[in-house]
Amino acid sequence: MWDKDQKLGIITIEQFEKLYLQQAPKLIFYARKFVDDVVAEDIVHDIFLKLWHEKPEIDFREEDNPYLFRMVRNACYDFLKHKAVEESFVDKAFNELKMEELEWNDSYETFLDQEEKINAVYTVIDRLPPKCKEIFVKAYLEEQKHSDIATQLNISVRTVDTQVYKALKIIRDHLIPVLVLLFSLFW
Repeated sequence: MWDKDQKLGIITIEQFEKLYLQQAPKLIFYARKFVDDVVAEDIVHDIFLKLWHEKPEIDFREEDNPYLFRMVRNACYDFLKHKAVEESFVDKAFNELKMEELEWNDSYETFLDQEEKINAVYTVIDRLPPKCKEIFVKAYLEEQKHSDIATQLNISVRTVDTQVYKALKIIRDHLIPVLVLLFSLFW
């Protein structure tokens, strides 16, 4: 994998591997004070990768090298700072969406209008013939497949299709005048 004679700064690859195995657990433990476990491991691994690529002329033979701990501390700080900016951006975007929603839904009457429309639909559904209502509720409100409804009720799929069509026609015929009336009241 590596040429055994290759040097990393002033230490060999074997020394670097030894340094990693000795220092990484301590550095990860230190980083966990500030960030979660996964991020702590990522930060420490990234630091060692950076050291590998930059090959600094630093003597890493000290048992607890303050330079490594400073690098971890700075990386944790940068991560948390970036996360705060990211969260403030998300919070800002969320608040802007809510403000847009409030502008679109600018009045209590609009909310009542929507609620009245929904209530009108449920009122018409309640007035459907019993078998028609049962099939329609299963198909549209419970979102069951027509074949499953047919099996449950011991009827043909064609009968389910016919009853759903009948229910939709009744609902449409009853709701058009109601919705026209509601729109005329608020416009």
